[in-house]
Amino acid sequence: MNLYKFQTVNDYSMSALSKLSLYFARTEQLNDPTENMFRLLDPNEHNKYSPDLSILGNIGVLSMAFGEPSKVEESPFMWAHYGNELKGFCLVFDFKLFNESMEDSLVKAGPVKYVNFPHLLAGENLINEKSGLQEVAGVDLKKLNLKRIYDACFFDKPAEFQCEMEYRFLSSNNGLRKYRPNALVSVIIGERMSDKDKDRLVINLTTLGFANKLKLAKTKENSFKVHITQL
Repeated sequence: MNLYKFQTVNDYSMSALSKLSLYFARTEQLNDPTENMFRLLDPNEHNKYSPDLSILGNIGVLSMAFGEPSKVEESPFMWAHYGNELKGFCLVFDFKLFNESMEDSLVKAGPVKYVNFPHLLAGENLINEKSGLQEVAGVDLKKLNLKRIYDACFFDKPAEFQCEMEYRFLSSNNGLRKYRPNALVSVIIGERMSDKDKDRLVINLTTLGFANKLKLAKTKENSFKVHITQL
C-alpha cells in the first residue's frame, strides 16, 4: 500500500520538494470547515489524568491519501480537487518507509474515520481511577487520555469526505518535516500541467536524482478513470 500527496506547482511545494519535506498545516488551514470545532467537553483541570489541552492549538496536520493504486492514482475526484484539475502532481510514498521517516516527530498517525456524527469525549469519560483502572508502572494514563482526545478532535470527519481516503499525521507543531529519499516511490505529473510548471518540477526532481521516478496521469476517451503511464 502507498501514501499519496497531491499538490500544485508553486513556490511552497517546490521548496518543500527540494528539501525532501512535507508541510504540516495548522488546523485552520485545512479545507474541511468543521476542523478545529471539537474539544474535550467539560474538562476538569483538577483531574491529574486530564492532559494540558492548550497544546491542541499548536498541532500540525499532514493529510495524505492511502489505498490501492487503482483507487487513488486513477481517481478523477482526487485529481480534480487536490491535483489542481490534472495541472498539478502527486508524490507517491511507500507506506512503511514514509511512516518510519516521520515517526520520531509525530504524536499520532492513522486513517481518518468518516462518520455521520462526531464521537464526542467528555471530561468525566477520561481514563482514571474512578473508571476502575489502577495506576501501573510504565502506563501513562494522562498520555492515553491525550490520544483519545486526538481521536475525537482530529480523526473524525463528515461522511461526505470519504472519497478523500485520508491518512492523517499529527505533529506537536506546524511546519516542514523531512522524509527519507527512499520513501518516495514515484512522482505523477498531471497531463494538463503547463510546460513552465513541468520544466520547473522536472528540474527539481532531476537535481534530487529522481528523474527516473516520473509518471504521467492522463484522461482517456470513453473512460471515467485517469490512466497512469511512464513519462
